[in-house]
Amino acid sequence: MEWLRNIVINLPLDDISDAASRLTIWWSHFVANVPPDMLPMYAYVGFSVMVLLLWLLVVRVLPSPFGGMSWLAVFAILLAPGSAAGETGDIAPASIGVIYGILMKEPGAAMRSLLPILVVFAVGLVLGFIWQMIKNAVESSAEQARQQAIADEKANMQLASANYVDLVQGDTEASQAELVKTQKSVPIAKDSNKDN
Repeated sequence: MEWLRNIVINLPLDDISDAASRLTIWWSHFVANVPPDMLPMYAYVGFSVMVLLLWLLVVRVLPSPFGGMSWLAVFAILLAPGSAAGETGDIAPASIGVIYGILMKEPGAAMRSLLPILVVFAVGLVLGFIWQMIKNAVESSAEQARQQAIADEKANMQLASANYVDLVQGDTEASQAELVKTQKSVPIAKDSNKDN
């Protein structure tokens, strides 16, 4: 338990209390003109956005597909719309309806509230798949263009330096340039004087 005592002793409590007081003052100025009936929605959406931004730190540690899917699951749980309990018809987070249905032992209400979460998650997965397909296509075309630019630059450098010896055969460079001299064989006419 010594490590826990060291953590508590080394905590900058003054800095934490100053940050908390600044946050409280900022929040009171931010919601000064908000009607009291809208204040819970502003608070919920604001802190949900903060949770999603903090979850990005977790996403960076996870492997690529699982990180994105976990962020999408947190997004769907926090921000999928549902209806408030009772006859008011107010919009409330669907996750609250799921918890309420489980606590009240009403599986039908829990499943009804779970449906918007699953729809938001499924739509997010489809949009993420489309995004990855577009991203991969753009990256592969950019890589091909980069490879073509490198090959063009190499060819231009060979032409500019008059280095015609480095011939490229297919994808591999020739190890030794083969310069072949061709000699034309011209038939020599026999002297007709020698025969006589």
